[in-house]
Amino acid sequence: MGSGLERLAVIPLEAEEARNPALTGAKAANLARAAAAGLPVLPGFALMPVEAAAGVPHGEAALRAAWRELTGEEGRPLVVRSSSAVEDTSDSSMAGLFASVLDVRGWESFTDAMRTVLGSARRGESSAGPRAGGAGAGEPAGGMAVLVQPMLRTSVGGVMFGADPVAGRRDRILVSVVRGGPDRQLSGATQGVRYQLTRHGRLASIEPRELRRRRLLGRRRIWRLVRLARRAERILGGP
Repeated sequence: MGSGLERLAVIPLEAEEARNPALTGAKAANLARAAAAGLPVLPGFALMPVEAAAGVPHGEAALRAAWRELTGEEGRPLVVRSSSAVEDTSDSSMAGLFASVLDVRGWESFTDAMRTVLGSARRGESSAGPRAGGAGAGEPAGGMAVLVQPMLRTSVGGVMFGADPVAGRRDRILVSVVRGGPDRQLSGATQGVRYQLTRHGRLASIEPRELRRRRLLGRRRIWRLVRLARRAERILGGP
């Protein structure tokens, strides 16, 4: 993948350019906007064709520097994900269409993970039909960027919706969690516990029901999540 690396531009999430979804994809751009507004966001960077990002660092040397800074001396594992212009938007999530690679350790595994994510972009394009302007080997395809962030080890993980997408209620916040990392839930390997919350932090329902002393989310965690959801809605303009 050496020659392909020279055609990749590197944009840190804290850079102003990262907030442009046409450049870094919706997922990376939303995270960059959230970070700029002071929301808690893990550090990271996005990769895209150098032709689309003139004037920013590019090539293997820039990529290695960004990778070293993110992994640190202890060799922190990474998550390598897609960030397409057509996923995680207000109209479509495209969930599951593109690849994510977890627990990526070492340079060779990192470049392999990039290949996997970029390959999933081409498969997605094939299923959706051809698009103008193809992509060469080792570079983002058709508006696909690659998002790289550290991987966390968590006791509880999951997803939160600022409105309940199941019941269609904007006066409810839905949190679905599992023990361990959220990847177990997102992959379908395990069913999460769904907490339906009011916008004032009250617990409206739990499915399936849990014993109070064994709940994955206690009152303090619930209140912190509700405050985060409300703050994100104010900053991003919607739930």
